[in-house]
Amino acid sequence: MRSTRTSDSERESGAGANCAREKRFLMKRIRDVAAYEQAMTQWVVPECLHVPIIADSEEAIRHHIGDIVKVISPGRAVLVEIDKSPERDLRLPIWKHERSDVFFDRLQVWVSPEYTRYRPAYLKARGVRSADCQVLAHMYNRRMAIIEGYGYIRLVPVSRRANSSSSFSEKWGVELAKKDRGERRRRLGQRIQYADLGALMVMLDLNLGGGIMEAVRVG
Repeated sequence: MRSTRTSDSERESGAGANCAREKRFLMKRIRDVAAYEQAMTQWVVPECLHVPIIADSEEAIRHHIGDIVKVISPGRAVLVEIDKSPERDLRLPIWKHERSDVFFDRLQVWVSPEYTRYRPAYLKARGVRSADCQVLAHMYNRRMAIIEGYGYIRLVPVSRRANSSSSFSEKWGVELAKKDRGERRRRLGQRIQYADLGALMVMLDLNLGGGIMEAVRVG
């Protein structure tokens, strides 16, 4: 008969695991000052809506966004658990939208802009029903990310309609990225980027433009 008593080594192992979990959740992230200033001054997005969507490396994810709790595909896809989301400013109409929880979804899939098997990776991490009848949108244009030297982009399930609505602005963004090639953000030490209003709209599964901006008014 197997003893039901817990050995010292088992207790120590369990205590160690609990300690590691507590340490992980208590770890304080480092603010990416350049990304913060970009969101506040260029995007004019309030701090409670600073949603990270792109990072230059796994190290940048760990320092500024959250913990990598699972490597789905080495160097190509990771599952990230973020810290507690910032306190919401409920005066902003955007928080009334039914999909607003997606901004700070606790578990997020981040992938390389060059990774083509991102859908199977997402479903493997989040479950086969996590993106039913939806496409997986990269929250930053992949060509722009490669040009600017970013290594990981966040994926979010949205309708095909919403995903396609951003194509015009992304073409313009690619041309702009070719001129700079990420030199400015590297000079500033910027390692992540927060969502602008367009990316926030796509997360909410809204088409860009079309006279519906009032639905996501942030101030």
